[in-house]
Amino acid sequence: MKSRYTRFVVLLLLYAGAATLTYWLAWRLRFGFYPGLDGIPDQFADKVVWQGVAVVSFKMLCLYALGQFTGLVRFFRLPDAIRLFIGSSLATFVFLVIWVFSSFAIVPPGSIIVVDFILFTFAVMGARVGLRILDERRKGFFRGGRKPDRIAIVGAGQAGSALLTELNSRPELNMRAIVFFDDAKAKHGRQLHGIPIAGMPEEIPSYHATHDLDKVILAMPGADTARIREIVSLLKRKGIPVETVPSVEELMNGTFRASLTRAVNIEDLLYRESVKINSEDLRQFVHGRTVVVTGAGGSIGRELAYQLSSLSPKRLVLLDRCESVLFVTEKRIRDAGIEIDLDIQVVDVSDGSEMGRLLSRLNPDILYHAAAHKHVGMMERQPAEAFRNNVLATLKLAQLAVEHQIAHFCLISTDKAVYPSSVMGASKRLAELALQALIRSQATGNTNFSMVRFGNVIGSSGSVIPIFEEQIDRGGPVTVTHPEMTRYFMTIPEAVGLVLQVTALPEVNALYMLDMGTPVKIDSVARDLIRLKGLEPDIDIEIVYTGIGAGEKMHERLHREEERVDATVHPKVHRLSNQPLSEPQAKVYLKNLEAMAHPIKHLSAKEARTRLFEFLESSENHKV
Repeated sequence: MKSRYTRFVVLLLLYAGAATLTYWLAWRLRFGFYPGLDGIPDQFADKVVWQGVAVVSFKMLCLYALGQFTGLVRFFRLPDAIRLFIGSSLATFVFLVIWVFSSFAIVPPGSIIVVDFILFTFAVMGARVGLRILDERRKGFFRGGRKPDRIAIVGAGQAGSALLTELNSRPELNMRAIVFFDDAKAKHGRQLHGIPIAGMPEEIPSYHATHDLDKVILAMPGADTARIREIVSLLKRKGIPVETVPSVEELMNGTFRASLTRAVNIEDLLYRESVKINSEDLRQFVHGRTVVVTGAGGSIGRELAYQLSSLSPKRLVLLDRCESVLFVTEKRIRDAGIEIDLDIQVVDVSDGSEMGRLLSRLNPDILYHAAAHKHVGMMERQPAEAFRNNVLATLKLAQLAVEHQIAHFCLISTDKAVYPSSVMGASKRLAELALQALIRSQATGNTNFSMVRFGNVIGSSGSVIPIFEEQIDRGGPVTVTHPEMTRYFMTIPEAVGLVLQVTALPEVNALYMLDMGTPVKIDSVARDLIRLKGLEPDIDIEIVYTGIGAGEKMHERLHREEERVDATVHPKVHRLSNQPLSEPQAKVYLKNLEAMAHPIKHLSAKEARTRLFEFLESSENHKV
């Protein structure tokens, strides 16, 4: 309260003092600088003082009505200047109207009013700007006099404007934008908020050499991945520090803060069109329901748990057989300050008896099944374990979901299930077929099943990017299987957001494919990561090609030839349809699937792999 009162008094004294001074100066500019009231005609002289009191008082009233006495004294931005100008203009307009109808009987002559308006407006704006400059210099002094970092912004558009505004409004960040660079040649030689637009981003190195730049910040929401890659590669080669804004969404919706600029990472170079998630639909779908996530300690399960926690479920149940990773998931939600009923259970989802007891106690409404063995190389050596955990456990859990009347069951699948060449891919395809057979056998009750396929997610455990980063940090070499190998990539939050969107779709009992964009060469990813470290591939860090490993494919696909791709209400989600098993075939498939459980675990890895693929082939050809 005291600081608010002090601020009001300071601003009142500043504005009233400026209004008094400019009112006196307007008279003197009109009739000359003489002592006292000398020089002012007699018909005006006896009215100067009391008219001055009225003019100054009414100006203060107008400024007060526009909130000019509540802002912080040391901050003055364009909105403040606009409001101040409107207040001064409003007072002047009223004075001029009165002058027209009463001559100078109530207010000063029109010439005095106009001159006073000009002087007052510029005087007050100048005073506020001066106070802000003094405040910034004072802060610089107390920081030890360290000069602000000199920043170049790439992108003189809406994003760049938002970044510049943020830097200017927060002097404590100690960053000062001195130049813009932009791909649009029409902007070159012009200015944005008083800052020159020097030219193309390719000119940054020469500008850096002559103008003492400290850092470059990318603010380029409209640029494609290839263009961002070019600029980052150039700046890294020249040893120029480069950062980027956190996200396009934060810039555009006003939540962006300049202090959150970060180093450019591989997600920026693999950036695709932003995926829009209908959060309101998801909230309505999840709100007030009990939701279970299996494999909640894994990369996908953890993000599922985190995003679900913000959708107001009645209870969120997190399952995993590894307590250490489950603890990390719980901690992430707790650290975010999300108040939610969390039920953490260390359990193996392949234990049917224990899962049955758990579901009976929890009575859940929605279940996301993300638990799976997914390491390709390791599952090649343990095909029986892949079958047990990825296929049989999924089928048993689905049957339990029907038994306990769970409304929605969602299986997280993979692009490796399409024409699989690995045990892991084959096991995930068999899991898809198991759910489809369960649906066709009329054994789903009131449970709606959905299956979602997507490719590699950046940053997931066991994915190629963390491996590359570790190899680069060790000084190389970076091992790439083949220079032409490609993979689909998607960020974990993006993939999980679309998975949640799938379960809220009106379609029932369906297999879905996420739009993963354009596949990217693994070799290009490795080279981009090396350049992000400020190094050059094949010069600073060696790249070694190791050849395609067991179970790996040169290129992944997201759907089979016979699967029809249909649009859904979400442009990034597609429904897949094909000729389904007949009801008798479906029942035979489920019976044969369960019959494989005992013999396969007694076979050698090679024999088990052969048996697995033979069974898959017969299943795909409906010869079960």
